[in-house]
Amino acid sequence: MASQQIQSNTITSINDTIAQTKDLINDKLTIFVVELIALENNSQWLSIMRGSDNPERDLDPQDYIFIDKSLEAYFDRYSMLDSVLFYYNQGRISWYKRDSRNSNAHITLENYAEKLDSSRLSIIKWLNIHDEKELNAPKVVSAYKMFGKDRYNTKGMLLFNIKSKFFSDILNNAKISTNGYLTIVSNDGMMRFKNVEKRYEIKEELLQNELMQTEESAGQLIMTSNQDENMLVFYDTLPINKWKIAAVLPEREVLERVNSIKYVMMIVMLLVIIAAVFLSNVIANIITKPLINLTRKVNRIEEGNLDIPFKTSVSNEIGVLSRGIQDMMHRIRDLLKEVENEQEKKRAAELAVLQSQIKPHFLYNTLYSIRQLYEMGDTKEAGEMVTALSQFFRISINKGSEIITIAQEIEHIKNYLYIQHLRYREDFIYEIDIDPDISECHIVKLTLQPLVENAIYHGIKQHRGQGLIAIRGYADGRDIIMMVEDNGVGMSEEDLASMNQSLKSSDPGNDMIGFGTHNVNKRLQLNYGLSYGLTYHANTGGGVTVTVKIRS
Repeated sequence: MASQQIQSNTITSINDTIAQTKDLINDKLTIFVVELIALENNSQWLSIMRGSDNPERDLDPQDYIFIDKSLEAYFDRYSMLDSVLFYYNQGRISWYKRDSRNSNAHITLENYAEKLDSSRLSIIKWLNIHDEKELNAPKVVSAYKMFGKDRYNTKGMLLFNIKSKFFSDILNNAKISTNGYLTIVSNDGMMRFKNVEKRYEIKEELLQNELMQTEESAGQLIMTSNQDENMLVFYDTLPINKWKIAAVLPEREVLERVNSIKYVMMIVMLLVIIAAVFLSNVIANIITKPLINLTRKVNRIEEGNLDIPFKTSVSNEIGVLSRGIQDMMHRIRDLLKEVENEQEKKRAAELAVLQSQIKPHFLYNTLYSIRQLYEMGDTKEAGEMVTALSQFFRISINKGSEIITIAQEIEHIKNYLYIQHLRYREDFIYEIDIDPDISECHIVKLTLQPLVENAIYHGIKQHRGQGLIAIRGYADGRDIIMMVEDNGVGMSEEDLASMNQSLKSSDPGNDMIGFGTHNVNKRLQLNYGLSYGLTYHANTGGGVTVTVKIRS
């Protein structure tokens, strides 16, 4: 049973590696699909293409400047890009950019049209790793979209060539086994960057046919290498283009790994048993007698005698217990003298507990994003994210005063939004408008971050199109009003009324109120009074505004 469990865990680990790699590659490739689709929705691109359809009209200089800047922008945004081509109307517009150099490309559109999987030109075509001979771009993966009536009447195309190094870095970074590797397979080829022993080689055509003919999107195959070694193939499917990503490894290495883990576990268990028996005998002799004496003294304490002396000079566990009990008795005596301050201390303790419960749980995803940026070579952006993260936690984990200035709170939320914006890119934008007159006023620490987090995850992420988060603040008489607005999916009037009623009554049991929202509202009411805290409103154009009301 133990061996089966270890083998199951090994297989699960491999599948997790495939899933994580698949998600990373799919997210990166989706960017180029978005760019290809976006071109047809860009009015200036459409105007340039329509202008080239007129044989009596030449393109204006500003048109060439626009094309050059637009193509150059792709390289600024995507480091994995090898080259890009915009070709239209039999070469009247031919702009090929590679290694920061522009040139005119002479290509045959029919060669690209023949490779399309559908007569509809709205479908994005992907080409597995190959040499783009017409453009002198070796070892690239291509994605292109053609323009025209259909595949037999094409007028042009936009083509992206992606560096093979982007894929090799990702696939080689995954640790499968000594002779195991990750590969990406499609109908037009496969890419693999790791060399293995010859006895574990599988014919590429055979592996390609097996994976592309299977009807399952994910699963496991057992194949035979060229030298009759059993090979395990675990695979999944990239949603963006239906390519298969597979982990191929010798069955022999999986069994060897299971056996080695099993032997290590047996040795460790044996050592633990021996150590436990030895230590139990030693501890029994050392502790038994002092424990009896300690028990007698505890019984006297139970009778109400708080002046019993203890020998606290002993450095073993009994000494630690004795010092702890003696400290406890001193503390009890002190607490009896401080009964008049009980209510204030209870309030302060409750505030401290609520404050400590706020933990930025997005830390793991941020660190994972930083790791991926370093692995992709985006060290500048990774460094900026590390700086923002350190500044974010400088306030979050500060054990000093729980009351900070609004300026510090805004600095904290700017770091949080910067990190989230780096992760989600164009999914949302944000703006902050705080009256300078309230910057030095005070607010309970970590008030805005949970509210902005809710706006992102429960509003913006569920909303199609680019989201907007706005943070505003101003003085209202003797009070200060701060608002967190979003244009997300919003909430019904019934849900908003239920939330506001629960916040007003401080009811933590309402499922509509998340832990963070209840936490913030409770801390504000403990500090400022029950007439202060949070209120939710629906926006006219969609989304939700949460209002924070505090004393100035």
